[in-house]
Amino acid sequence: MQKTILWDGLLNDTDEHCNVNFLSDAIMVRSEIEGWAQGMPVYADYTLKLTPAWEVQEFEINFHVKDTQHQYTLLRDADNNWTDASGRSYPEFEGCRFIDISLTPFTNSLPINGLFLPHGESSDFDLVYVDIVANEIRKEYQKYTKAGHHNYHFENADASFTADITVDDDGFVTDYPELFTMIQPK
Repeated sequence: MQKTILWDGLLNDTDEHCNVNFLSDAIMVRSEIEGWAQGMPVYADYTLKLTPAWEVQEFEINFHVKDTQHQYTLLRDADNNWTDASGRSYPEFEGCRFIDISLTPFTNSLPINGLFLPHGESSDFDLVYVDIVANEIRKEYQKYTKAGHHNYHFENADASFTADITVDDDGFVTDYPELFTMIQPK
């Protein structure tokens, strides 16, 4: 099964075209983002290989901000250890199962679909965060609470940022207030 999704970036003037392929032993994601962020032209493409439980096995992200190009490729093994393509270890990400990439609502789908939260329940966890505009990759803490059938409450580490996110039946963001809206589900 394949699903194609288009998102409109509201805070930043971006568009995203995302393809999600559900295979028997993995979920493969390929997406492109282009537009303007914080007044700068941006382009990013990312590929994710996920387990059927929505946990990241590997990701590659290539992006351009203004005239500067950057790339990250990381792999996660069965023991939750992270390395890059050259074998360099990232012990700071040990135990992280999910990734969050700025400028896309897609990565919210990983914990939403992977945590199987009952109504009213919460889960907090560390993840790998990729900030495209700042060209930073770091460990972050997030918390999700299932507030309804299609609704989740999101909080960052110090609760300085919260959002009430609406998703479709497949757990993909349809409305992330003031940040993203789905414009063409297929």
